[in-house]
Amino acid sequence: MKYMGHKGKMLPILGDILLHYADGSERIADPFCGSAAVSWFLAENTDKEIISGDIQSFAVARARAVVERTEYFAPDQMIKSWFERANVLVEQVAGHFPNNLRSIEPNLTEPKQIKQVVTQSRKFCRDVLPVVFNDLGGAWPISKAYGGYYYSPVQALIFDALRQCLPSQTNMRKVALAALVEAVSRAAAAPGHTAQPFQPTASSAKYIIEAWTRNSWNLAKNAVEEMSNRAAMVKGKGIVGDFRKTIARLNKGDLVFADPPYSSVHYSRFYHALETVARGVEFEPEGRGRYPSIDDRPSSEFSKKTTAMNAAKQLLDECSEKQATLILTFPTTGASNGLEANDYVEYGRTLFSDVHMEEVESDFSTLGGNKKHREARQVCNESIICFVP
Repeated sequence: MKYMGHKGKMLPILGDILLHYADGSERIADPFCGSAAVSWFLAENTDKEIISGDIQSFAVARARAVVERTEYFAPDQMIKSWFERANVLVEQVAGHFPNNLRSIEPNLTEPKQIKQVVTQSRKFCRDVLPVVFNDLGGAWPISKAYGGYYYSPVQALIFDALRQCLPSQTNMRKVALAALVEAVSRAAAAPGHTAQPFQPTASSAKYIIEAWTRNSWNLAKNAVEEMSNRAAMVKGKGIVGDFRKTIARLNKGDLVFADPPYSSVHYSRFYHALETVARGVEFEPEGRGRYPSIDDRPSSEFSKKTTAMNAAKQLLDECSEKQATLILTFPTTGASNGLEANDYVEYGRTLFSDVHMEEVESDFSTLGGNKKHREARQVCNESIICFVP
């Protein structure tokens, strides 16, 4: 999944460090689980209870698909049943206007034509589809907020139908929801993260068509097949909430892996489409990014320059009070929230008996950079800091 600061690429080094310090613990907390890459790794490679937390619901939904499940399952029958139920809903809507629901033509290449189709699609999702939805009932947040923007009308309709028809069996439902989050991420017609949709300009129109032709069913199917083959050694727990809520479940001697936000922009701005599908609740979109209101989006103390240092100290305080070992990753320098790795190190030395740091080369998202002014991702040095009680 496209995610800022994704730690999957660091696991060859980070994973060895975590496994080393996991030996003496009963539980491991991942309070900023994000893409869930580290939570999944720990669940599959240790016999510890993994406690995955995040303020964003979609991140916890992804984590739960693996950390809360200890058995693999063959997904074919689940996919077949889920898709059949969802397709009934899609056909109920599509049957009202079989021609208008065709959002694009396969050979559409001219920017002027694409702009016309995009404009029509947005109007269709705004003015026409809601009339049918009112008769059918249920929640249709992807179609209403994002249809014609991040997704074609057909893609959005399929995602909404899949969200309404999630399996009832608990473990399968967890996998299906996480797979749907993955599919929504991969289908988005946006440059990188879903902060802004592509606009139908001469230079960007082709990217809209490329994204709108991605098969929603296949994206969800592929994600289910990948996740159903993964399971935890010991059943863990996913918790929606800030780091305090996750760390509170630990005991003396347990382990914390923390990858706190480094950006001065709240992550919820970039992942609101994923949060919308995880919650399944309609809202009134705002601005060019089609965001929920700021009051309805999760915000982090780490993403405010005025509170970031205090949040960092509280994180270290919580781990120290639990007498837990903390493995923390953070850009060595240059984080836009005003912090750097050494801020954690200096304060941590007042609380922990041993603090040591290792640097690895990584990269970070510039949150919508472009090749004219800055690359979308820039190389940086990332610090892995070990705080031992």
